[in-house]
Amino acid sequence: MLELLAPAGNFEKLKVAFHYGADAVYAGLDKLSLRANADNFTREELMQAIEYTHSIGKKIYIALNIYFMPEHEERIIDALNFLAKIKPDGMIISDMGILYLAKEYAPNIPIHISTQANCTNQYAAKMYSTLGVSRVVLARELGLNAIKEIRKTLPNLELEAFIHGAMCIAYSGRCLLSSYMTTQGLGTLKDDGTRSANQGDCAHSCRWEFFLKEKTRENDTFAISSDENGTYILSSKDICMIEHVKDLIDAGVSSFKIEGRMKSILYISSIVRAYRYVIDCIQSGKTLDKMEQVYQELDVVSHREFSTGFFYKKPWNDANIASSAEYKRNTRLAAMVLSSEQKANLKIYNKITQNDKLVLIGKNMKTIEIGKVQFFDKNGNPALEAKHTEPFSAILYDTDGNIVIPEEMDILRMESNF
Repeated sequence: MLELLAPAGNFEKLKVAFHYGADAVYAGLDKLSLRANADNFTREELMQAIEYTHSIGKKIYIALNIYFMPEHEERIIDALNFLAKIKPDGMIISDMGILYLAKEYAPNIPIHISTQANCTNQYAAKMYSTLGVSRVVLARELGLNAIKEIRKTLPNLELEAFIHGAMCIAYSGRCLLSSYMTTQGLGTLKDDGTRSANQGDCAHSCRWEFFLKEKTRENDTFAISSDENGTYILSSKDICMIEHVKDLIDAGVSSFKIEGRMKSILYISSIVRAYRYVIDCIQSGKTLDKMEQVYQELDVVSHREFSTGFFYKKPWNDANIASSAEYKRNTRLAAMVLSSEQKANLKIYNKITQNDKLVLIGKNMKTIEIGKVQFFDKNGNPALEAKHTEPFSAILYDTDGNIVIPEEMDILRMESNF
């Protein structure tokens, strides 16, 4: 069975991901994952998230994929003991030491090998399998033919691959650039100012704009290469495999992973529902007749240029480098629906006026242009605008004047140039 796997930086994002069609989510605990600056989950929140996830028949995987130092041993063991009690559906691990400890302290939790372990061949995958690993998150440098070979060798091993989102310029994401350019140290989990990618605190130094300087000309800078967008020789293009889902299925990928635990609700809702639609159509044999809308969904959120990464070729001659690190978008998250009623309660994220152009989106690619909206404040009085600092409800009308009854967790988007 194919799995659409979405990021969950916090509990709210987890619920959004499931509403828009994710089969599973991956999340972080404390500061022990490679997105230490995501909201992540407190232990109490994670217990609630697992209970909620399992109550709706979905899955949740917890990332413990830092490379840890000896002084982190007690924290790792404590986290493993906690996970053994609350029983997530898997742990994402890259460090062999954590794998060793996981087998001892949380032996009943399935283990997924992180992409940072850079599993690039069938023999590495086989070795992980002999160690009791149930899933390998494939190295991003693998092409489809290599994935087919791994699947042929290990027909029962779950294979997960990144299919959408930001890509790291470093080999399998194992990068020291952030550490070097913040404190020039390898870094630990301690609060010493170091921003280490391998400890979950990447400064995204690869996306900075770089220039050359000559020793005797300190006031002069020279572009390494330049166009109207600037110089971004280390900034990789984002990956987008929306047109190639069938190829990934045929290659043996069983879990389709969307990058983005640091990304917004706007991103999660748009990207998850786009891939859900394509996967469902392919599996059911239906015609992909909404692809124009799918492409619009992918452009709702800011992104760099899209590419297909290494899946079809090694981009040595056609370098996978973005021409700009600039992120542009013309859509803003306006509100989330909290109750499925004619007069729906809303969680407001950005101020909305009656003049704003709104679109309601839901699961199964539901998209309704809103022609009119009536706001009500917390006391039930009519209001001309809704502010994010206060609770509001609203009656929504489509462009034909019909009342729209939204579902809980549907989202209102608004046009905004910024």
